Amino acid sequence: MKSKLVVIPTVRRPITRCPGFVKKGLADYKLDLLGRCEFGCCYCSSDTGNYLRIRRKEFADLTEEQTGTRTYPVDDPSLCFVWDEIIPRIEAQLARHKPTFGIGEVIVVSMLTDPFSPVLLQRGVTRQVLELILAKTSFRIRLLTKSATVGSTEWTKFISEHRDRFVVGLSMGTLDDAWARRFEPGVSPPSARLRALHRLQAAGIPTFGMLCPVFPEVLQGRGLENLVEAINPGVVETVWAEPYNDRTNWKRVRDRYPSDSQQREELTRMFGRKKGNGAWSRYATELYVRLHRHAVSHRWRKKLAYLLYEGRIVPEDAGAFHDLDGVLLQGKPAKNGLSMNKSIAALQQQSALGTSGR
Repeated sequence: MKSKLVVIPTVRRPITRCPGFVKKGLADYKLDLLGRCEFGCCYCSSDTGNYLRIRRKEFADLTEEQTGTRTYPVDDPSLCFVWDEIIPRIEAQLARHKPTFGIGEVIVVSMLTDPFSPVLLQRGVTRQVLELILAKTSFRIRLLTKSATVGSTEWTKFISEHRDRFVVGLSMGTLDDAWARRFEPGVSPPSARLRALHRLQAAGIPTFGMLCPVFPEVLQGRGLENLVEAINPGVVETVWAEPYNDRTNWKRVRDRYPSDSQQREELTRMFGRKKGNGAWSRYATELYVRLHRHAVSHRWRKKLAYLLYEGRIVPEDAGAFHDLDGVLLQGKPAKNGLSMNKSIAALQQQSALGTSGR
């Protein structure tokens, strides 16, 4: 997939706090290096997120001006929005801080885009930015990517030299390279990502698992267990996992499947007109139950971080989450701090009582 590069205004403050990732337990700050990366994953939530949505017309104008065609990210996976002043902006921002900035905290590179997007590597941006963070701050850097490049000899050497400052994860929700070619057209196949992860682990570099999102078909047979075992859960620091959630892009995802496929029908049941039928709840629950079972039986339970937007978990499924062990609830809480889902709120109260009684 050949990228269409469009230069857009660089954000004023690239390094910002990220409450969303704090809630996920991933990071305190975030640093993106692009407005939109080149990987074109059809399920990516960034295309309909606030940044691109609010500036939709402005960026469409710039796209038309620079490419001759008026198009939008949701319609064109090849669009890449480049910030050509990202290095000066980061330098200016860090100049206002002491080197102790970020001590005891984590910065994720990146949250909405991929730091190993080809245009960034070709221009040397990723390396320059990471050197700036290492030299000018005290952050621990969480590198999150879908690119196997991070496990190359060059990058393994660079990260190894600063291993006390890095933790690296390669996001993947499947081991199926053919699936990835349809849904993640610009990224390294899962097999290459796994090889990169294993090289990093062999070099003694801290790593984490990022099984986000795990689509329903991975639950067939031992698909999920094979995926978990492939990332070496006994070696990684944490295993984050998440089901595919009801985003506005679900039809785009569904349409990548053959018209007569079970997967297409399944997504329609989960997110179509009858989305209150419990189909998504059953899928999200089975994903958790099997992850938790594997974590307990293989002794990595304390590493599990299951990200659950719990609003659509039906009462008959809620009990499967027992004491919410390893679950990080992502839904907006009620005023009392408990989940708006009454069945999940009851579990929270039971868990609190059990804790206070020990």
